[in-house]
Amino acid sequence: WIRQCQKDSPQKVEALVKDMIKKYSMEGRKDLRPDADIFNLVLKACAHATVTWHEDIEKEANDTPISIANRTFALLKGKNEFNANPTHATYAFMFIAYKFHLDFDNSRYTPLLLMLWKQCCNDGLVSQFALESFQDCVLDYQFWKAIGGQERFALLGKTDPKTIKVEDLPQEWKRNVKPPKRRGKGAK
Repeated sequence: WIRQCQKDSPQKVEALVKDMIKKYSMEGRKDLRPDADIFNLVLKACAHATVTWHEDIEKEANDTPISIANRTFALLKGKNEFNANPTHATYAFMFIAYKFHLDFDNSRYTPLLLMLWKQCCNDGLVSQFALESFQDCVLDYQFWKAIGGQERFALLGKTDPKTIKVEDLPQEWKRNVKPPKRRGKGAK
């Protein structure tokens, strides 16, 4: 469901996670304790669901991709019984969800994305994935301003926003990004 790009994918994935939480809580199944990766799957389903912003404007439902994404993000940002915290992927999927499910012309769109970017930087969770996801959501001039100004990067010979890599950004912004997990043969 996560990658099927269907309108109801976020609801289905969220329901699975709720069922997992219920079994974790009621049956004491420690193997079902959700972590950030599980909640990020909900955000990924929201980010990849069929674009609905034009429909969501008319309804104030709790089951829209944005409602589900915001609820999941708030859980990760707050204190929760699972000790699950946001990761760089949390922010990347939120940027993608906002890009596809909010109206770009809405006056709240850009301030919301810039606020989310600042949180990502403050949390030290800027990865290449988060950086590129943010960059795809805003106009070039907004991107330059958010990363410290175009002039600063021009001195490094970087005049195209697409040439900016996470290595070019302050260490403080990426201090909490964990290296990718090794998968497959030879993984330790």
